[in-house]
Amino acid sequence: MRFGPAAALCVALLGAALTGCSGASAGSSDNLPRTASQKQLDGGSIAKDVDLKGAHFAVGSKEFTEQQILGKITKYALEAAGAQTKDQTGLQGTTIARSALQGGDIDMYWDYSGTGWTQFLQHDTPVQGSAAQFRATSSEDLKKHKIKWLGPAKFGNQYTMARASDAKGRAGKVDSISDLAKLAKEHPEDATLCGASEFLDRELGALEKSPYKLKFGAPQVYQNAFALNFVNVAKGSPCKFAEVFTTDARLKSLDLKVLDDDKGHFTTELAALTVRDETAKKYPQLAKLAKKLGDALTEKTIIKLNGMVDLEGKSADQAALYFLRTNGFIGK
Repeated sequence: MRFGPAAALCVALLGAALTGCSGASAGSSDNLPRTASQKQLDGGSIAKDVDLKGAHFAVGSKEFTEQQILGKITKYALEAAGAQTKDQTGLQGTTIARSALQGGDIDMYWDYSGTGWTQFLQHDTPVQGSAAQFRATSSEDLKKHKIKWLGPAKFGNQYTMARASDAKGRAGKVDSISDLAKLAKEHPEDATLCGASEFLDRELGALEKSPYKLKFGAPQVYQNAFALNFVNVAKGSPCKFAEVFTTDARLKSLDLKVLDDDKGHFTTELAALTVRDETAKKYPQLAKLAKKLGDALTEKTIIKLNGMVDLEGKSADQAALYFLRTNGFIGK
């Protein structure tokens, strides 16, 4: 694996794109505050329905946009319920976030049931159906590791791969992962892939062992920051295919085509609030709070919230407060 030779250019393009989007939206978007007063937090349904006065929680998240938004939503929701919080969002990757939870450095963070199934419970084959996958992950993780999965949210996020909709040549004829596996075998020079370190570490070997038997040669793989996947694949350089998340607003804004997972390799990953079992038992109100939040976190909603940050230049705090206010969880 190697860093793409156009990485610096991509950073510039990404920065320009974000600046442009932010500027374009500044005049049309509501002026969202960057924080909320305790009076505002007290003015919604959470303060009436959930009582966590006297509790202290450290709230974590992984580093990418969706995770930081979920972490901020949880932090403000806990404060609305009367708890005191410590913000530890932005942890670098799944392994660090999970270790922080199990070690007691944080008390909760949102994770995905497919991640739990493959990474924490070491299963190679996913369970078919998002609800069945969630039940299997939550049951086994509680039994083996004393981790409780609360919620879940109404949306499922998962890895997949995409190309530019107007990709030229052989890449433009790839519509499914089966097509990509055939291209990688017959014309490996055209099967170039961009991905972040976690995806490349977890999924390259799994794809090779999967029914697709999809194998990328080392010269065809470019490791970069997750955000650069979208810009790089949109311009077709240095990669014609890239790792993406299904709930990312940039799929639409950059006109990317998601490849059909025609053999069902990638697991459906309902998001849920993970908490140590001892914490969940000490504060049973957390289950009620996670359900309230999870019921409102639909796929349409999380795509909008991700877009507010990635396309409009809002902060994760602003997106979280927008979600909580529009759902009446806190006051205006």
